[in-house]
Amino acid sequence: MQTIVVIKTYRDVYHGTRSEVGGGGGTSDNGWSYKMAIAYEVNRYIKPGEQYKLEVNGIDKGIFIK
Repeated sequence: MQTIVVIKTYRDVYHGTRSEVGGGGGTSDNGWSYKMAIAYEVNRYIKPGEQYKLEVNGIDKGIFIK
């Protein structure tokens, strides 16, 4: 199961994915909202019907289905 990771520091938002075995990657964008970053990652890496975990600023927000 993929984990979507979003961390906001000042105006920069880091967003990326992490797999169960720890591999993953991400990028940082200036001025993005949490909503934009989550939507970007979900639309890019998660297939319809697939489950994913969401982690925002180090806090687990639960498991969701696309």
